[in-house]
Amino acid sequence: MTQTIVLEPLRAAHAIALYPLLADPDLWRFTDREPPASCEALAARYARLESRRSPDGRQAWLNWAVADAAGGFVGFVQATVENACAEIAYVIGARFQGRGYATRAVRAMLVELKRHHAVSRFTASVDERNTASVRLLARLNFVLIDATATSSLRFERAADDA
Repeated sequence: MTQTIVLEPLRAAHAIALYPLLADPDLWRFTDREPPASCEALAARYARLESRRSPDGRQAWLNWAVADAAGGFVGFVQATVENACAEIAYVIGARFQGRGYATRAVRAMLVELKRHHAVSRFTASVDERNTASVRLLARLNFVLIDATATSSLRFERAADDA
């Protein structure tokens, strides 16, 4: 079953709704990140990201909270954009996984990046054990380009497919 989603530019205020979802350590088992230490720490991180630019101005740091049609938050999507290339990532809360939110949110983000941020190429890195993310990227026409790194797979696709 797929659900309608809405992407909202991420703000510090989103931490209140997202922290309970993101505090789950299982969400981070395939990443090099830890769950947020507190709602306050997450809000501080999001406040730093509100500028949507790296400190040196070379990269766009684009982050969106993902909401369902009723306005409840289910996770986030993000992209680091430099030289018309976007490295993407996404996290959907455990209780919302397997319901199409990630696919719809990532697809919406790809369209946004192509239309409004002149992105021509997308990349993503996924732990090889994260079979759900590998399947999601395949559904969205990403192609495996590198499997040489320890447990990390690199995927790519052209923006023309968005």
